[in-house]
Amino acid sequence: MSYFRKSMQNTMSLCQYNVRAFTHPEIDALEEYDDQVTLPAYFDLETLLADTDDPAGAFRQRAEELTRWHNTLARLLTDPRLKNTGDDDQEPYSPAARRFLKVAAGDYHRHRHGYGYAVTVWALGLQAPTSYPPETRHPHLATRELRLWA
Repeated sequence: MSYFRKSMQNTMSLCQYNVRAFTHPEIDALEEYDDQVTLPAYFDLETLLADTDDPAGAFRQRAEELTRWHNTLARLLTDPRLKNTGDDDQEPYSPAARRFLKVAAGDYHRHRHGYGYAVTVWALGLQAPTSYPPETRHPHLATRELRLWA
């Protein structure tokens, strides 16, 4: 199932917020975006490196894919089919399109951040394979250790 079709399941909850559904032009624009986005919302280093003997080449290829995703998202933000035709003319997008765009941008940035971190760790690991510290974000006081997740 593609990105837009999956997110449509989540977006169907819009009815509980009393906002109008997507217009046909919005759906066309979002489906075109969806057809061009092939990466998952989360970056997975193991999947990227699973079938390659050339990690640097795999990272370069993913960078190209992320650039395409960025450009596709940037084009979607300026797509004239995503215009607010409702009562609130202060907003450039309808509430449904706004919600979709925020989720799509969040997915892109989450994947991009994971990729950037992996490239950094990989590159620094080439310089000092045993001295680069693991990623941590929170202290877990009960066990007196640093953890990635609280």
